[in-house]
Amino acid sequence: MNRTTVLRRKLVYLMILVVMLIPLYLLGQPSGGGGEGGGRLAQLRGKYDIAESDLGEISPASETMKLASLGLRGVAASLLWKKSHDYRVLHEWDRLKATLNNIALLQPHFDKVWEFQAHNLAYNVSTEFDDYRQRYEMVREGTEFLTKGVNQNRKAPRLVWYTGWFYGQKMGMSDEKEQFRRLFSEDDKLHEDLLEEDIAVDSPEARGPTNKPDNWLVGRLWLNRGYDLVESGVQIRRQTPLNFYETGPKWRLKHAEAIESEGILDERAQNAWQLASTDWKAFGNRSVPTTAAFTIKLGQLDELIRQREDKINLLEEVAGDAYLDARAEAIEKLAPVQRDALSTPEEERTKSQQSIAKAAEESVKVDYDAVARATQQSKQLQALQLVEDIKDLDERVLKTEGYRKQINYPYWDTLALAEQEERTVRARRLIYEAEKANADAELEKAIGLYEEAFEVWAKIFDDYPILVIDDTAQDLYESLRRYRIAIDSDEMPDDFPLKAFVELMGEYGQVDQDMYEEVRQTQKDLAEKRQAELEAEERRLEEEAAKAEAEKKAAAEEEASAEEETAAEPEGEMEAEKTDGEEVAETESAEAETEAEAENADDAEMKEEAGDTDSAEAESNDSAGESEGDTSDAEPSVEEEAPTDEVVEEAPAETED
Repeated sequence: MNRTTVLRRKLVYLMILVVMLIPLYLLGQPSGGGGEGGGRLAQLRGKYDIAESDLGEISPASETMKLASLGLRGVAASLLWKKSHDYRVLHEWDRLKATLNNIALLQPHFDKVWEFQAHNLAYNVSTEFDDYRQRYEMVREGTEFLTKGVNQNRKAPRLVWYTGWFYGQKMGMSDEKEQFRRLFSEDDKLHEDLLEEDIAVDSPEARGPTNKPDNWLVGRLWLNRGYDLVESGVQIRRQTPLNFYETGPKWRLKHAEAIESEGILDERAQNAWQLASTDWKAFGNRSVPTTAAFTIKLGQLDELIRQREDKINLLEEVAGDAYLDARAEAIEKLAPVQRDALSTPEEERTKSQQSIAKAAEESVKVDYDAVARATQQSKQLQALQLVEDIKDLDERVLKTEGYRKQINYPYWDTLALAEQEERTVRARRLIYEAEKANADAELEKAIGLYEEAFEVWAKIFDDYPILVIDDTAQDLYESLRRYRIAIDSDEMPDDFPLKAFVELMGEYGQVDQDMYEEVRQTQKDLAEKRQAELEAEERRLEEEAAKAEAEKKAAAEEEASAEEETAAEPEGEMEAEKTDGEEVAETESAEAETEAEAENADDAEMKEEAGDTDSAEAESNDSAGESEGDTSDAEPSVEEEAPTDEVVEEAPAETED
């Protein structure tokens, strides 16, 4: 091979390299470096939001680590994961933390790195310390590590959700929850960091009844941030939408439970439960994606059932005898007891028949396709459309019921309603005080408080039987056990308020599954009845308050009107007083004249009867004396002059006689 051939080959290679650089330049041109939107790759990164700046904050250390791996980032990450596992087994926590930090630098957009390290710090490393303050610091490190991960992964709703989960679950449900909640409420440095992350810990939404940040409410703010991210168009990954959306409203419920367990048992607890109920109902009205091709709303089950019944009734009208025949055929397949209960008129059914008929009605499976085929040809198209609607509603009802059971939606809904009532807060306050008295060995006081609380709880369970079969019942059952120890007896009298509850819970405080389902079925009607009673009571109180306010306003207006009249006519009042005085004087004068005339008439009679006996004179004198006495009693103003005149006039008359 001569030099000319070698030179020619080098020139060919150089030209090929130059030609290859042209498409590389066109494809890899960065955005803003010339040309609108950069090269093709830059445009694709912008279209699908996969650029480094779009994913999160750019870390210089992370970029340096990627370059230092010389294209072997995957191999390096695998080796580091292996080392982290070894360090964890050996409990070499410092090396484990350093290794996981290096993995985070190599894989900053891999969610599991951040989740694993945070969980390791909060749940594994923290348990190695004896002092709860040191354990709290490890939990805090875990939450701060998650916050860094959120900043580098702005489109990772799962990571945001996990942060809110840590603030609630780890700080509020661990064995050291009392100390953790107190330390968190006093952690000013962490509060400042959260404010920098746009978590409003200084707002009423984050503050508890002591006006300090509450870990449950702060966790809820993180979760709401994740909900906003999803609503902006980011998809939920590696988590079911049902679990993703239920946590925020449930943290409100957990907050209300937590403050009650800490002794906040007044209107502040009622307010917390009211807010929790509002959040839970809002969650019930949220559209939740399902595995089917539609979304559901957990709080709209009754509406779906009503719509299905309307469609079935309409199909019955359209199909006529075809529907009735299909229904009769389905009823024939039922057991004799069920057929008998359905054939009995509703008003004549016994209590047992009512429950049997309800179950039988749900088990009647009408073949709607056969009904549509048997319908008259002129109405068959409408019948077919109704059948499709009924099938769609059946599937929606089935999905809604299944999802509600997964998270125990009816229980939490009923619990929030029951806990809003003043009597429920009072019952919990009595139990709290009884437990405190029992711990202080004040047995008589504790027994009295226990019994008073049990009477209130019996009424609550009558209206909300679903509370008998869940967490509330477990707490109350423990109080009952301590009450038995206090009275030194396992036997309950027949008139004990919670005797039925004790029998239901059994020896170990567990409810039978069949009883659980039965209570679920009966709770709905009772809850609606209780809600109607509360609404009626609220309306009555509002009417009374409005009436009292109207009466108060009317009285104030009358008083103001009277004051205005008094201020406007002072002279008229004085003239009226003067006139009244003159009238009194004239009346007294007329009475005096009348008495004087009566006395003169008496004198004349006495003169005519002067010839009578001494006894007559005595009578005349007595009569005159009585007249004087009467005049004295009747008119004190005339008393001074009239008797004097009489004496002057009578004396000469007696002399003449």
